[in-house]
Amino acid sequence: MASLSDILTTIQQGVTALNNLGTQVKGSFNNIAAKFSVINGQIAALQGSTTNASNLTSGTLAPARMLKTFDVINLQLNASVATNILTIAVKDASTGNDPTAALPVVIPFRDVTIANGDPVYVSVTAALSINTNAVGATLGTANGVPFRLWVGVFNNGGTPVLGLYQSVTGGASPTAMQSWNEAVLASSTAISGAATAAATWYTPNGTTVTSKALRILGYVDYASGLATAGTYASAPTTIQLFGPGIKRPGDVVQSNYFSTTTQTSINSTTLTVTALTNTISPTAAPNLVRYLAVGNIGGGGSGVEGQIQMKRGSTFIGITVIQRTSDATISSGAFPVILGPLLDAPGATSAQTYAVYVASNGATAFNNSGTLGTNPTSSANMMLEEIMV
Repeated sequence: MASLSDILTTIQQGVTALNNLGTQVKGSFNNIAAKFSVINGQIAALQGSTTNASNLTSGTLAPARMLKTFDVINLQLNASVATNILTIAVKDASTGNDPTAALPVVIPFRDVTIANGDPVYVSVTAALSINTNAVGATLGTANGVPFRLWVGVFNNGGTPVLGLYQSVTGGASPTAMQSWNEAVLASSTAISGAATAAATWYTPNGTTVTSKALRILGYVDYASGLATAGTYASAPTTIQLFGPGIKRPGDVVQSNYFSTTTQTSINSTTLTVTALTNTISPTAAPNLVRYLAVGNIGGGGSGVEGQIQMKRGSTFIGITVIQRTSDATISSGAFPVILGPLLDAPGATSAQTYAVYVASNGATAFNNSGTLGTNPTSSANMMLEEIMV
C-alpha cells in the first residue's frame, strides 16, 4: 500500500503536468491570435479603412506599389437601352456603382512606346460609359442577324476612353472578318448615326484617339440580332468580361472533321446530296462557321462536267465549282474538287448540317475511286470550324 508521501508526490506531478499543458495551450492560442491579427491587417489593406479608404489608388494597393499584374482589377460592365440607344458603362465590381477614388477600376495598358515592355496603369475613378449616339449606328451589322460588339478602352494620355468594335462585314453572307490587336497602337472614329463600318473602333461622339494603347474589357451579344440594325430596341442577351480562356475574333472555338470513302453516282443536272456531310453546333449565335471540303469527281465521258456546291440545312451557300470529269487521255480518272475555306453565318446554336451536293450533264461520280487510272481507295473530307467573331 502506497504511503501518504507517495500519494502527495503523485498528485503534485499531475498538477505540474496540467500546468505545463495549460502553458502550451495558451502559447498556441497566442500564436493563432497573432496570425489572425496579420490576416485582419491584410484584409483591412485590401478593403480600405475609414481612415484610409483610398488604398486602391494612393495606399497599399496603389498601382505603383501593388503586385505588377496585367489583369483589369475591380471591373464590371453594364448595358442598358433607352430610346433605341445602347449604353455600355464601366462599374465598380464590388458595389455595381460608378467607380470612385476609394473604389476604382484599375486598367493596365501596354506602354505607348512599342519597344518598352512595362505596364502602364490607369485608374477609373468616376462614371465612364459609351453609347451608340443615334439611331443608324449599325457598326456594320445587318437586320435580323446575330452580332457581337466588343468593348475596349484606350489610354488617351492617362484618360480612359471607351470604344465599340464589330468584326464581321457582310452580315448573313460574310465577306470579311477582322480582329483587333492589343499589341499594337490603335486609332478610332467618333460614333454617330453614320457609324456603319465593321472592323472600326468607335469612341464617344465628338471624341477620337490616334495611335493609343488599347485594352479589351469584354463584349456584348445580340443572339437574335436587331429587327432594324442600328435601332437598339432591346438590351444585349450576353455580357462577357474579357480574360483568360475567352476567345478573340478569328480564334477557333471548336472543330469537327469527317471523312468518307463512299462514292456517289451522279447523272442529273439537279444538285444531289453526296455522302460527304458533317455537323457542328455553334456555342454562340453570332459566331461564324468556316468550312473546307475536299474530294474528287470523275468517270464521266468526254464533255461531261460536274457542278459542286455546299448546302447548310436547306440553304445552298458559298460558291459553285464547275469541274470536268474526264479528258482526252483519262476516261476513268478523277479531278480534285475543293470547296473553301469559306465563312458561313448560320446565326444559331442548334446543330448545323453541311453537305456537298453535285450535279452533272452526264454519268459521273463524286469521290470516284478510279483516280488517274490507278484505282486507289479514295476519300472525301470535310472540316467544320466555329470561328469567334
